[in-house]
Amino acid sequence: MRHFAVLVNGPGELWGWGRPVVKVLKETGNRVDVILLPCQYASGSEARLAERLGADCVVPSSSLAGELAFGKARPNGILQLGGDLLYGRLLARRCGSPLFSYSYGPKKGLGACRGIFTACEAMAGPIRKAAAGKPVEAIGDLVADALEMDGGDSPWEKNGSLRVALFPGSRPAIRKKALPFMSEFLASARKRLPQAEWGVLLSPFCDPGEARDWKEAGFTVSLAGTGVALRDADAALTQPGTNTLELMHARIPSVVAVPETFLADAPSPFLLGPLFSMPGLGPFLKRSAFQRYLGKKGFLAWPNRLAGKEVFPEVTGRISPALLAGRFATYAGDPGWLEATRAALGRIDGGPAGAAARLRERIMEFLS
Repeated sequence: MRHFAVLVNGPGELWGWGRPVVKVLKETGNRVDVILLPCQYASGSEARLAERLGADCVVPSSSLAGELAFGKARPNGILQLGGDLLYGRLLARRCGSPLFSYSYGPKKGLGACRGIFTACEAMAGPIRKAAAGKPVEAIGDLVADALEMDGGDSPWEKNGSLRVALFPGSRPAIRKKALPFMSEFLASARKRLPQAEWGVLLSPFCDPGEARDWKEAGFTVSLAGTGVALRDADAALTQPGTNTLELMHARIPSVVAVPETFLADAPSPFLLGPLFSMPGLGPFLKRSAFQRYLGKKGFLAWPNRLAGKEVFPEVTGRISPALLAGRFATYAGDPGWLEATRAALGRIDGGPAGAAARLRERIMEFLS
């Protein structure tokens, strides 16, 4: 039996990466400690959910400093899933243990890692430029493994309808603001797609009581895993993030939207937070920074970035609920677009299947 410390950054990484990794490590009899890192995207429920993964020990982010400085554990290997590698490097230095990294993009400190992993070759290229000459292996997307782990009953109630999955976000502030916006969206969208069923996929990080509010607003509500809901979905409306990779793997044609009204609630980089919070000037600076980001990065959705072209339409800026409903209905109501988008998603290289098991085996080879 070996002992592993798995460092996890943020709600998406915990559920989409940490869950399959902990599962495969425990399947071969290893001890697994999950250490939660500070994250601007945190919902506040990460520690509770981490305990459901089956790890032997969960260290909340509030105890991270003590664990890094005074912890007594000496794991055989440290695997960091996303986040600032400073934490993994500090823990590796204290323990004298090798550090491994899995991420979707380049990071500072990769030269300190024994093994560097990512999902696919399109992601590996930029990481190699920051890897100090070390190999970067594309071992598959852990998110695809997590989708296969999802269970529960299908949330869809109507047969023969266009089933639209809606992602209101993983953070409480975003979901609270999304409810009235999406209620107006639904009223307009139903006029354009009267036969559609509109299902809200609530995050595993949300308060279960939120389901009542969304149901009262007229939505079908899914509390099952994302993988369950997407198996029978026909189209989706979502925000940027890991969920766009879930939609890619499930081959669900989607529209990605970032209405300007939601930018105020989007997390800011740590050093820029005070600047973006300034009354009056702050929102303007944040909008300007977002536009510069779009100009530099090109695309928000992962499938678009991997394909190098727009597969998921991206709708940003000053968008009313009615305008967004019209844009979405133009796409989702077009059978030709749905078919062409599903085909395009199938051509994107998202990495080989079985990422978690392959990651475990490669780490074991490094340690042998």
